Amino acid sequence: MVCHCADFFRMANGIKLAEEYGKVDPEEIKSLARSGKTAPAPKGFGQIEGGGTKPTEFEKDKLILKDFIMEFSRLPEDYNFAVHPYFGEMDRKRWVGLAVYHLNHHLEQFSA
Repeated sequence: MVCHCADFFRMANGIKLAEEYGKVDPEEIKSLARSGKTAPAPKGFGQIEGGGTKPTEFEKDKLILKDFIMEFSRLPEDYNFAVHPYFGEMDRKRWVGLAVYHLNHHLEQFSA
């Protein structure tokens, strides 16, 4: 989960790209999220399916995630985010909202 969450920030910054874009209906993803169901990871980001960043050492992976969160929080308002594989072009406000939702979703899975 820690590496998966770090991959979210890699995606936002364009460091890690999905294998396909526009293949999943964004409304389907929103519907799954509203109903509390798990949305599929973009192709190339799945931990189970492969493509996601592999864990190394738990403490090291946590520090990497923390660094990504801190860097993300300091990005300027006019930062040019990468295109999201499901939602396309998004501004800072939408990326931040999605980041908060995504992190909370996974932290709640582990009662953190």
